[in-house]
Amino acid sequence: LNIRFSQLRIAPHFRDGHLIKDSACEVFEAPLQDRHFAGAASEDAADGVPVYDVVLVPPFPAIRVISWLPKLRRPDGEAERDANGDQLLGMRAWFALDNRRLYSLQCAAAKRWPRQCCVVVRCIEEVPGGEGLRELRKFRTTTEGRSVEVGARAGETRAFTWLQAAPPGAIARGMEVEGLFPEDLFDAWQWAPQAVAAAAHAGQQEEENEKNFGGSEGGYPGGKKEMKMAPCPDNGWQYIDPAGNIQGPFPIEKMRTWHRHNFFYADLPMRSDPVDAFLPFGQLFPPGEKPFQGRVMRCRQNARNGLPMPLRHVQ
Repeated sequence: LNIRFSQLRIAPHFRDGHLIKDSACEVFEAPLQDRHFAGAASEDAADGVPVYDVVLVPPFPAIRVISWLPKLRRPDGEAERDANGDQLLGMRAWFALDNRRLYSLQCAAAKRWPRQCCVVVRCIEEVPGGEGLRELRKFRTTTEGRSVEVGARAGETRAFTWLQAAPPGAIARGMEVEGLFPEDLFDAWQWAPQAVAAAAHAGQQEEENEKNFGGSEGGYPGGKKEMKMAPCPDNGWQYIDPAGNIQGPFPIEKMRTWHRHNFFYADLPMRSDPVDAFLPFGQLFPPGEKPFQGRVMRCRQNARNGLPMPLRHVQ
């Protein structure tokens, strides 16, 4: 809950069509390693024993975070400036580069309040030309990352803070950040080896999927995707609306009518059968295929597989 959003708005679903609110339900718990069995800490990690109650293990790789001084922005997105015209900066904090995944983790952690949760993260260094700085060009939060707008389109969003997902009576006071630099965080290999292995497993599978199918922050690395063209079915069509709700199933005649009225846009997640994974509407019908007339792209996802790779810190 101490990690903040770097973006102003996020879509209510991942690229593969999974809803971000549903992924929070797939986050499971793992205990911290008993201090009597924990190994030695890394030289560039925090000393002592973590005070967390539980480790959260999500169905996706470790989120990337960066310690950052955010620019202060007005509600209209314009940067705030001092009397000399220089941009004003907020307090240093941890910001996520994977904002949809942070949403899922914050929902999972908030539901467990007042227990203190931690999660394995991948710390990005603040270096010129580095991965973090390239992505922070999209750093547009107007709330210093304390909230985020959820919705597929501007003007059709709702504001989210973790307090909305927490039990009644939850408060944000008393939540202190352990440290603002990677060396201030605990060593995940020492205290959360199970979560490290799970994150590595998901990371390797995501790399395979990106190599084969492209995309980033797809949501569920899952397993290998099977893509094939098949005849358009008469029934079973579903899509995810801008609010993140699954609509349908509908008959193909209704889908044809809506398509004639330009109801569907290229990024709208859709599938022709409830057993399939969602794909963007623009990918369901490759060039040469008329929508809802001949064939459609079917996408199914198999069970996960993969091997662990190293990560380091717990936040």
